[in-house]
Amino acid sequence: MYRLTIYKNVIDCAKSLIGAMRHLDIEPEDAGNEDYCEYLMEYVVDPDPEKPLETKVGQAVSSLWRDPCVQKVLEHSSEFYLMDSAP
Repeated sequence: MYRLTIYKNVIDCAKSLIGAMRHLDIEPEDAGNEDYCEYLMEYVVDPDPEKPLETKVGQAVSSLWRDPCVQKVLEHSSEFYLMDSAP
């Protein structure tokens, strides 16, 4: 029942983080994370709660969260909304 809400929250938080990165002119430091950013920004959650997120979503979110640039972005957390910024 809550699956769709959780999926949307994950994607919304990822998009918020990426939007903040772009607003603050902070680039991903790890190879491939710019591509993951583009992928996540274009990703739309399927409205069918029985359909799981694509595996690539998990890979993208995990890789982006581990990128050193995220710490720089979180130093500006008062300048943007992120549902939960705790790792």
